[in-house]
Amino acid sequence: MIDINIINKAINLTRKGQFKEAEKIYKELINNHPDDCNLLSIVGLFYVEIRNFSRACELLTKACAINETFGTVSALGFAEYERSNYAKSAEYLEKALKFGENADIYNKLILCLFEIRNYKKAIEYSNKMFELYPDDTRAAANKVKALTQEGKLLEAENLCINTLKKNPDSASLWFHLGFLKELIYCNDIQARKCYEAASDLGNKEADYNIAVSYQKLGMYNKAEEYYKKMLSNFPHSIETKTSLGMCYLAQKKFKEGYPLFYEREKTPPVQKTNNLWKPGDKLENSIVIICEQGLGDHIQFIRYLPFLGKKDIKVAAPKCLHKIFQDNYSNINFIDYNDINPQTQALRITDLAYILNMDFDHIPFAEGYLNSETADIKSQKPKIGLCWEAGSAGIRTMINRTINIKCFEPLLNKKNIQLYSFQVTDTLRGNERYQQMINLAKAFKDFSDTAKSLKAMDAVISVDTSVAHLAGALGVKTYLLLPYATDWRWFSDTKTTPWYKSVEIFKQTDPISWEEPINNIIEII
Repeated sequence: MIDINIINKAINLTRKGQFKEAEKIYKELINNHPDDCNLLSIVGLFYVEIRNFSRACELLTKACAINETFGTVSALGFAEYERSNYAKSAEYLEKALKFGENADIYNKLILCLFEIRNYKKAIEYSNKMFELYPDDTRAAANKVKALTQEGKLLEAENLCINTLKKNPDSASLWFHLGFLKELIYCNDIQARKCYEAASDLGNKEADYNIAVSYQKLGMYNKAEEYYKKMLSNFPHSIETKTSLGMCYLAQKKFKEGYPLFYEREKTPPVQKTNNLWKPGDKLENSIVIICEQGLGDHIQFIRYLPFLGKKDIKVAAPKCLHKIFQDNYSNINFIDYNDINPQTQALRITDLAYILNMDFDHIPFAEGYLNSETADIKSQKPKIGLCWEAGSAGIRTMINRTINIKCFEPLLNKKNIQLYSFQVTDTLRGNERYQQMINLAKAFKDFSDTAKSLKAMDAVISVDTSVAHLAGALGVKTYLLLPYATDWRWFSDTKTTPWYKSVEIFKQTDPISWEEPINNIIEII
């Protein structure tokens, strides 16, 4: 039998901030009663309070194994959240809701679900929380985030503004309003004011978005300042390190940027290796190159393969790239991700320039480095390929790099050219809506098919996506439409790019309108 007076003594010591003395008592109690569920819960909560979440999870997990209660399961969910174990946290918090409900559990559960990108459940619980707790600003903020994820941007903005009228001190709502200003109006100045309001109200994570808004406007020094401020509060933030790295790389600061860019999140294919190259490592005789990030990145950086010398090289790449790559690098073995040997030294393809120390003044094969057969496509008019939609790389990036097909109507109505669609993923239904454009993409089985059709074009017009990279790698004349805020790989260039001699850049001068760059292309063709 545990003496309740001893527990009360430990609790009182904790209230007074005498944690070492309280911990000593709890340790002795646990040693004497290791399987007492109530004691395990009490001591687990003590460790939550003193922020030793690892020990808290250990004790609370043991308590739950003996007897699950509302308090124990929810406490374990909160503790796992603090350890950034979001999947586990979501599992326990969802279980806790079967015992009882409160706004704190809903809020943490929704945050976890967004972190692990289970958007379906995040939206479901956001709606439920807002229904149960309509006056809780956290519920409104989660609802706004859910609406944004669903693409209901104006509805999200309306809810955000109306809730802020009643609760002007909600940092999270100012944060979300800033993001909506970016997405709906492409207004980075207004967005930054919202982020600054969130920061002033205590949202330290707003510094990251302030940095992004400065970077999008080309104000790199201010962007660096806020990325560093963010890192001072969140020193282990991989996203911030990576973004600061890309901020440097956008300025062609190779040595400053790449070590930080290297720190980026390890994608699922990279997680298959136990022997990832690290700065300072020597290259081994047998290596596997892992294609990670986007398809365009794989195409862009495959140019560095010949500089690795005579090694036993395998390249793990998406199946859709195998044939075009194999046809051009016949001495390399291209494999599926599941065939990666975890013990073989692995290099990420986008790190090759860094590993080989080939800076941006020495980008090889700008004239082209991929060859392909040419498809038999006959036309009496100049043949122009068109690609208007970028793949999904986060809503901010996708919206920034995708152009509504309606913007191309002046081009689509030209009688002296024949347009061909290279748009495989067509969420805007451009192929269906504009029948005067011949849809080649519907027959593409892989990028080898795409390459053959690109080679048959007199010119290609494309947004920043894999089609543009493939056309440039093939040496096909390409008009590249870039947004006002570009990816780091295009640096600050506005006319040409050192990556591809055949690519001419047409960049937005107004972040809201594509009319000027599209009209400039129409005048040329």
